[in-house]
Amino acid sequence: MPGGGASAAVEERRLSWEGYAYTARIVRRCAPVTEPLLVLGGSDQTRYSWVRHERWLAELGTVVTVDLPGFGDADFLPAEHGIDFLAECAHHMLGELGLGPVNLYAGCYGGAVGLRLAQHHPEHLRRVAVQGMSDHVPGWFAKALVGWVRMLQDGRVEDTAEEFVQCFVPPPGDLTVRKHAALARLMHQQFVAQTPRDVAVTVERNRRLLAHDWYRRAPLPAVPYLVFTGEHDTLTTPDMVRAVAADLPGSHFTTIAECGHLAHLQRPRDFCDLLVRFFRDEPLEKAELPYCSPFERNSPLSFASVQ
Repeated sequence: MPGGGASAAVEERRLSWEGYAYTARIVRRCAPVTEPLLVLGGSDQTRYSWVRHERWLAELGTVVTVDLPGFGDADFLPAEHGIDFLAECAHHMLGELGLGPVNLYAGCYGGAVGLRLAQHHPEHLRRVAVQGMSDHVPGWFAKALVGWVRMLQDGRVEDTAEEFVQCFVPPPGDLTVRKHAALARLMHQQFVAQTPRDVAVTVERNRRLLAHDWYRRAPLPAVPYLVFTGEHDTLTTPDMVRAVAADLPGSHFTTIAECGHLAHLQRPRDFCDLLVRFFRDEPLEKAELPYCSPFERNSPLSFASVQ
């Protein structure tokens, strides 16, 4: 298991892209063992959402988290700017920070941004891990997003929170789902605690998701890929995520046991252990990890790639 514990220096940089300010958080380890890790999280995550994980991920070396425009305390971003804009902003950040090829973890909303970054700037990526990413927005979820926008505009934050939690943390039924009750409470509390600005940002982020291409099939760099989600994920089901893995040349696919869409919160240490193993080039096919299913390997020629 990743142990962390290495001394690290923390820096925050306020940057600007096309007139929109955003902030990068850089945690540097003195003796890195691999390329820097860029974390692009989900729609309701900020650069501080990963502080707990840094103690394990910093075993790799430098860890970069970011509030891109339209996230966290970065500038409000109108919905006219889509996934391509966010990917170009991430590329701008790498240049401003002087980072060469990086390892990339991209989850959910960040998965769309990360894969677009890989398509537009393949030279900047060394390894790519994608979590909870689908090749389309399910119709039921698109309908829910439209409803949430209307409810939030009407000031019905509490009602929206209840539906939001049911979507991301559905009742486990007869299944074993770790930290279900605690996670549902946490997400509900965070949602209803949003300021009016936070609500406006959430509304615009939902509009952006519906107004632009979510997933685009295009050539990708021929680098190692890991694709995964929780075994009980109902938002991006294992089969939906497996379909994305089939497009990524030579990818490994797995599921994390007893988790839904938010495996990084339900099994944070195991989540980080999986990423550390992957980014350190440990042979996943030979790994017998008790927290995930056997790895499925896709053909290196499964999708057109950029050499």
